[in-house]
Amino acid sequence: MSMNIGNLLYDYNPEIVPERGSLLVSEPMMEEAFFSRSVVMILDIDRGRGHLGLVMNKATHLTLRSLLPDWVGGADVPVFCGGPVDTQRLFMLHTLGGIFQGASEVIPGIYVGGKIEDIVDYIDSGGIIEGKIRFFLGYSGWSKDQLEHERKSHSWAIDLHPDTSDLLSDEGNSYWRREVKCLGENYRSWLMVPQDPSYN
Repeated sequence: MSMNIGNLLYDYNPEIVPERGSLLVSEPMMEEAFFSRSVVMILDIDRGRGHLGLVMNKATHLTLRSLLPDWVGGADVPVFCGGPVDTQRLFMLHTLGGIFQGASEVIPGIYVGGKIEDIVDYIDSGGIIEGKIRFFLGYSGWSKDQLEHERKSHSWAIDLHPDTSDLLSDEGNSYWRREVKCLGENYRSWLMVPQDPSYN
């Protein structure tokens, strides 16, 4: 299958600037290990230092019990790879801001952090995990102007106002495809690119 690469590229718009809670959706042929077919939520922006985000859709083989061996309740709670930076650091996104003390709202309905005792109590009492809570090791970081440079190189599309109803559900390529569809008709060609680049 031949592909016109020019048809896959979108027009870079400097007026569209990532905000806290925006999603970065990687272009379909990105080969970098951490970011291939990735969707990244921006958590923090420092105009003088850069951007911090979490890859939303990269599962690992780890569970919370892998990190906290004494906690039996963590055995069924998956841990995702948030990015290549500070991979000993654990993050949590969730929809349960009202019950976790210390949680901070990223965008309406999606929160980051919380008091660990509240989280353990919630999980041990049988609280729903899927679609409600997602844990991440490490984060993704861009130094000042780095993300802007990558955008100019057509590496990322931006969804400034993502649908929050299923951000903590699904994983991998199906998650990426779902978010590409949310970008609209201009990005439909991305869905035609095979996941395996050797297939052409």
